[in-house]
Amino acid sequence: MADMHDIKPRWQRQPAERPGQILDAALIVFRARGFGAARMDEIARKAGISKGTIYLYFDSKNALLEALIDRAMTPVAAHLKMMADAGGQGPIAPVLRAMLSFAAQRLGDPATGAIPLLVISEAVRFPELAQVYRTNVIDVGLGAVMALIKAGVKSGEFRPHPPEHMARLFVAPMIMQIIWNGVFIRPKETPLDAQALIAQHIDIFLNGILQKGAREVRT
Repeated sequence: MADMHDIKPRWQRQPAERPGQILDAALIVFRARGFGAARMDEIARKAGISKGTIYLYFDSKNALLEALIDRAMTPVAAHLKMMADAGGQGPIAPVLRAMLSFAAQRLGDPATGAIPLLVISEAVRFPELAQVYRTNVIDVGLGAVMALIKAGVKSGEFRPHPPEHMARLFVAPMIMQIIWNGVFIRPKETPLDAQALIAQHIDIFLNGILQKGAREVRT
């Protein structure tokens, strides 16, 4: 994520760059102030533009956060669906492993991981933003996981537990890691290593749902 020193002065910028620069500034302010307390004039100052210029591209704070979701998280969900669609014809366990590893790598980027944390923190006051995130990110990504698990149950690779429960258990540690590092971590405490946590979780999860005697074929 860019900080305020990375955002170019307006005279060095091309108009095509402005939406991205505005979103970079918005993310800085949202993380510092919280979405509810953030002000458009502060975002404008951080971006080095006038407040009116923001409204040429985004008509509200909600539109800014929706655009941040679309920029950071929608591609992650879309890629997970693509991985699921491409890997659904063979053994499912290696595909689930690759999907969660990919998500952990992407969400380990502070600018990307900040987005779900913002949505969670503001969901009560701004439920419409939570629904945007649910539709564009959760339903797509979780739906891809659920479809794979259903296929694994149908083929006999996985034990016949409810796929909707297994899918949520599969992604739960990722959410916990984001909340832990973003909310509960103490000063000077080492953040949870998402990749290490997810690697351990995948082994435990897959050993729990694989049919007795079945072995995961790792790729």
